Amino acid sequence: MPNSIAHQLHVTGGKSAPEAENHDLRDLLAAIRDALDVPPGPKRAAILGDRVLVVSGTIRDVLDGKVQYIPFETDLLRRKTTEGGGTGA
Repeated sequence: MPNSIAHQLHVTGGKSAPEAENHDLRDLLAAIRDALDVPPGPKRAAILGDRVLVVSGTIRDVLDGKVQYIPFETDLLRRKTTEGGGTGA
């Protein structure tokens, strides 16, 4: 079955394309899960609201084929949601 995600796979480390792709997508999904896993607290709604916007932008870009390298996008998502971005501040 063909992959529905429109991106160009960059294989490194001697892995086959499907192995690299599965690893990259798993890491992206883990970053999405982590971004949306906000503990209860007074700022939870604001933090989630900010992070949902960041996550939805990432998902849209991946599905639209605007992402050349998924690991870069994964790292960018993590930075945006942990280093002051998407914190409801």
